[in-house]
Formats: sequence, structure tokens, C-alpha cells
Amino acid sequence: MNKNERRNNALQESRSVSENLTFMERLRGLRLDFSLDGESILKGIVCAVLLVFFCLLQTTLFTKFRPLGAVPDLVLPLVIAISMTEKERWGAIIGLIGAIVIESLGGSTFTILPILYTFAGYFCGILTTHYFRDSVATRALYTLVSTVARVFFTLIALFATTGNVTLLDALTKAALPEFFACIIFAPLPHIAAKLCLHRFNKSREERTHE
Repeated sequence: MNKNERRNNALQESRSVSENLTFMERLRGLRLDFSLDGESILKGIVCAVLLVFFCLLQTTLFTKFRPLGAVPDLVLPLVIAISMTEKERWGAIIGLIGAIVIESLGGSTFTILPILYTFAGYFCGILTTHYFRDSVATRALYTLVSTVARVFFTLIALFATTGNVTLLDALTKAALPEFFACIIFAPLPHIAAKLCLHRFNKSREERTHE
């Protein structure tokens, strides 16, 4: 058998193997960062349901009932909670999707939200993995720092769009009410994400003993 015949036979075998591959097997062959097993798909569905729920809650109930005169940001603490539980890749992707969803629903005109949410989800996940353990104090610290960053960018957007506002008015009527409203209601998405995603972080032995 010459080289051409061996090459043709090898090509035919590779074609037959590729034709027999299922769609999921071909996607796995791309070596994506996310494994496409049933548990990951179920986890994605749970994260999507949480995201939609808190986006709707923020853009419906809290736009009418404004605690302290401001709409609390529920998506940002949800992104942080998911990143701490499911690490940085999930946090970054949920952050990006969450910002797009909340802006599409009219819940914010803050166009830098995708950057803030994505960075918050990514870096909170990395810090939890390598430096800090998942605890109430760590979650409070991440939420506090991220909320301060959000309020800071809110002030920038306010001064950029409204030229005649004073710093005192911006702080008392926008920044501080938004900050405290976000902090007060931040435990809701943290608790929801912890309860809904807790099972995915258990080993098989722990699940069988439940």
C-alpha cells in the first residue's frame, strides 16, 4: 500500500468518525471552558431563573416602591453571589448577561453596567478561589465595594448628563439613597443564590446521604 492509499484510508476513517459524532460530542471537542454535562445545563437554568426573577423584581416592584427614594440594584449582588459559589467564569458571564437584560428592561440607563457587572463577577470569583473563603463577611465586603463603585459611576453619569446639579444634591438625592437601598436589599439575592446553587457544590457522596 503506497502513501496515497494510506492517506485516503485515514481521511475516510476520520470522516466516518466525525459523521457518527453527536452534536454534544462535537461541542465538547471545542474544549470550551464549560463542560456540557447535564449538571452544568441544570446549573445554567437555575442561574437564568434567578437572574430573570431579580431583574423583574427590580424593574417592576422596586420601580414603584422605592425604598429611601431609590431603586435598589438586585442584580449586582446576585452576580457576586453566583461568582462566589460557582467561580469567576460563571460570575463574569452572568454579570454580562444580567447587565444586558436589566438595560433592555429599562431598569437602568447606566451604560457602563456590562463592564461593572462582568468585572465584579470575574474578580470576586477569583478572590474567593485564591484568597478569601466564602463567608458572610466576605460577601458583605464584596457587595460594599461593588456598590461603592456603582454609586461612583452613577455620580459620573449624573454630572455628565445634568450640568446644573450640585455635589450636595447629587449625594443626598441620588448617590446615598441608591447606596443604602442597594445595601439593605443585597441579602435577598445572596440568600437565594446560596440556597438554589448549594446542591451543585456537594460531592456525590454528600448527595447520596441526603
